[in-house]
Amino acid sequence: MLGLGVPESWLPRLATLKAAGAVGLVVGLWVPLLGAVAAIGVALYFIGAALTHLRAKDYAIAPVVVLFLLAVAALVLRLASA
Repeated sequence: MLGLGVPESWLPRLATLKAAGAVGLVVGLWVPLLGAVAAIGVALYFIGAALTHLRAKDYAIAPVVVLFLLAVAALVLRLASA
């Protein structure tokens, strides 16, 4: 992240957001609303990651896109099962 211009002071907050999203997706298996909110949060996180890569002119964003699509799939599946 530092190579992309993300300030070092942001790293703990970003790591906390990513971990909270992962926990929310798992807990969302039992608490549907939390799963949907977590999926939205994770999708937004990876939109930010993609924009950060593009702003830094780093076009190796395939992993970011895949993780974004997985978050969107989790949201779609959660909403479809409601």
